[in-house]
Amino acid sequence: MEATITLEWVEANLEAHLIQMYKHLHQHPELSTQEVETQAFILRELDRLNIPRKIMATTGVCAEIRGGRPGKTVLLRADIDALPIGEQTGLPYASRKEGVMHACGHDAHTVVGLGVAAALQERAADLAGTVKIMFQPSEEVHPGGATRMIQEGILENPRVDAAIGIHTNPYLPAGKLGLKDGYILANSDRIYISLIGKGGHASAPDQGIDAIAMAGQFLTGLQAIVSRQLSPFDNAVITIGTISGGYTANAIADRVDLAGTVRTLTAETRDRVQAKLESLLQAVAGYWGGTFTHRYERGYPATWNDKAMTDTVRAAAAACFGEDSIIELEHGYMSGDDFAYLAQAVPSVFIEWGTGTEGEESFAWHHPKFRVNLESLKYGVAVTAQSIVGFLEDGVREG
Repeated sequence: MEATITLEWVEANLEAHLIQMYKHLHQHPELSTQEVETQAFILRELDRLNIPRKIMATTGVCAEIRGGRPGKTVLLRADIDALPIGEQTGLPYASRKEGVMHACGHDAHTVVGLGVAAALQERAADLAGTVKIMFQPSEEVHPGGATRMIQEGILENPRVDAAIGIHTNPYLPAGKLGLKDGYILANSDRIYISLIGKGGHASAPDQGIDAIAMAGQFLTGLQAIVSRQLSPFDNAVITIGTISGGYTANAIADRVDLAGTVRTLTAETRDRVQAKLESLLQAVAGYWGGTFTHRYERGYPATWNDKAMTDTVRAAAAACFGEDSIIELEHGYMSGDDFAYLAQAVPSVFIEWGTGTEGEESFAWHHPKFRVNLESLKYGVAVTAQSIVGFLEDGVREG
């Protein structure tokens, strides 16, 4: 007998508890690698549900729901860390920790993981296979917690056949899902640059090497990499997020420090952008007679959605909410996520889950006013649980 999950069942049996858990987690955010209280909360919930679990990656947890019928193994990833951002939502359940908030929705991801665990554990006897739920720490800080949990064996014993990730999307209303085959997220890299000149008095600029002037020319050339050095069909973003230099109004600056991020989709574009950036630095420094140091730090790789896995979610969404709930995305997002390492290891799907509210202003991820529509929690649990059931049942039919 198939262990079907419906939205109506989630509403009747889980919704109130989902909201209660969300408010608690939102009020008690923890930064990457510090998720001790969050881990304890997850462990208590899993113990209450009599679900076997083990601690991994110090502050992570792997829960395992074993079906009553043989079958494949599927993994659900839920990241659990927060960000060093002061909350400005004004919510009655706003963060109680100054300067820390769940500004990306990982509290909602955790709640979906726990809600799916509750729904599937109740139907464990009817499940055809095994479900692992990966409560992962430290997604926000490279190298991330996913690689560590993979190294510690989360994809083995039993071997995982596929993975699902679900992520808040404030630009889609509750009840809608954004899906796309192929690339859904980008390579996410960091750049750190110092342009070094020679200080002097502002009244005699020819006696110094103006690092601020060097930086201006560098920034102009940097923007031309995407607009003139790459094909119009390549996806790339280069953003400088911080810049600092100089001492006083009447002195030539001898140094400017910059830091930023590079986002690309393909490995070829990633390599080309890095090479062009280094070539530009050499040209600018050579023209001015200065020097430079730089570090190009490769972060998470791009995330690829397997079409068969995405189709599994499409079928689940249509069954749970109707086909009009599915938003077929024309393009992915240039953000990055260490779910990519799971997608490199097994067929996977990363779901853009609508958590916005129609008629209200949407605030982006990492914004101090970012918020999750509480109505969205039941939709996240229902579609994810039914996607898992659908994958496992497809495995039985294939066998």
